[in-house]
Amino acid sequence: MTYSFGAFRYDADQRLLFRGDELVPLAPKALDTLRVLVERRGSVVEKSELMKLVWPDTAVEEVGLARNISLLRKALEDESEERFIETIPRRGYRFVAPISTLSAHAPTPAPPAAGAPRPNRFNRRWWIAALCVLAAAFAYYQFYVPSRYLSGSPSASLALVPFDCLCPGIDGMGFSQGLDEVLVADLSKLPGVQVLSPSTVRRHQRVGFSMGLMGRLLGLDVLVEGNVQKLDTRFRITARLVDVHTGRLVWAQTYDTLSADSAAQETVAAALTAEIGKRLSHAAR
Repeated sequence: MTYSFGAFRYDADQRLLFRGDELVPLAPKALDTLRVLVERRGSVVEKSELMKLVWPDTAVEEVGLARNISLLRKALEDESEERFIETIPRRGYRFVAPISTLSAHAPTPAPPAAGAPRPNRFNRRWWIAALCVLAAAFAYYQFYVPSRYLSGSPSASLALVPFDCLCPGIDGMGFSQGLDEVLVADLSKLPGVQVLSPSTVRRHQRVGFSMGLMGRLLGLDVLVEGNVQKLDTRFRITARLVDVHTGRLVWAQTYDTLSADSAAQETVAAALTAEIGKRLSHAAR
């Protein structure tokens, strides 16, 4: 005999529970508990009687029966609403859902063979394939497609990575930091150029992000980076313009200055800004 209730079917002959065409795995004693409740649907089955029918030759504690009821409710998605199994306080349980019976000759889906994939209402392989394609497309865009300004966009977003100071002494560090400040101010005046705040760059550096990753996360196009060296009596400044997406070196230049005062910072920053602006405007044409 096969009993049908809600989206479920219980095959009493094979002791199997199905949800649609999908087998619902349950322990044998939980299925025996379901059989008794289904066969006595609408009637209260006392706990003591239910335990004798499920465990005819074994003395068990009431906790074993409670565990079976909990397993059944979880399998039937009935843990809170009691649509199928009603608890009668201090007495027992009653199966309350409407049941229709099917002929013993009605076809019942056979359980999946050992090792066979279980049916799934979604095709997981298609989902995995789609996610892989999306991930590949995203990686291609982020690492291989040039930034917008290299594709002819009239605007560009950039960040200045603080120049590395490769010179000993306070004078060198002060010159490097001052050059960063002046250069950011000059770059922000270029038409069509958006400059990321230096505090945002420093925050990502403290977290440990690489500047390339930071640029991609923030939607930047280019990074301006470089270093300051002390060579005998002069300072040498090396600057580079790097495409964020491809890592391509777009432009690099060195400048020498004999002094480390504010006038030298302004002169070098103005020269760097003019060259960077020229590269960006040329790429946009």
